[in-house]
Amino acid sequence: MKKALLVALCFVIVSFMLVEGTFALPDLDTVFQEITALLQNGMPEQGGAGTQVHVELVCDDKPQSLFPGGSVSRSIHVQNSGKGDVYFRLVYAVQYDAQSWPKLDIRFAAGDAFAEHAWKDITIGSLPYKMKVFTYTKALPAGAASPEVDISIAMDASMTSEQIARYRSDFLQTQVLAIDPAPFTEKGYATAEAALDMALPLNTLSPF
Repeated sequence: MKKALLVALCFVIVSFMLVEGTFALPDLDTVFQEITALLQNGMPEQGGAGTQVHVELVCDDKPQSLFPGGSVSRSIHVQNSGKGDVYFRLVYAVQYDAQSWPKLDIRFAAGDAFAEHAWKDITIGSLPYKMKVFTYTKALPAGAASPEVDISIAMDASMTSEQIARYRSDFLQTQVLAIDPAPFTEKGYATAEAALDMALPLNTLSPF
């Protein structure tokens, strides 16, 4: 079982940067990073180029600005650049402010290959966030790209400058967490969701 928990976790943080009073999304290529995580007593295998597990978030959209009365949208997909199949979860975190949250209209569009999970309250640093998770229910083969997941955020025109000022530059964060399916299928976890529930359980998941 210890071997089955050797999981490579990769993540990308996508931020809204505050530029002249508006939020702008940077180029994903400038913010990509990779980490490994210690699970139970085993050190996960190193992910990255040339390894079994190597995934990347890809977004071809240009940076956009979010302002009162306006909206932005992004389409993101996962690219499997590793040597084998992966199971993965796509995770979003949006900064939460009780007064202004009702003034944000946040919508996702994902295909049937994704299972969408309910919003979850988490904390990043000392700030509250809302987390949304999408589980890809299939294996993503080496060299393949997943279907896109779209997010759109509209800001009500009544949003004040004071309310906007409460949001940090990392207002929106996105990560992809991927595992090698083989050790889990060998242990009897027959579906992607079952394997991911074992490796990255939703009740404890907070990867930010």
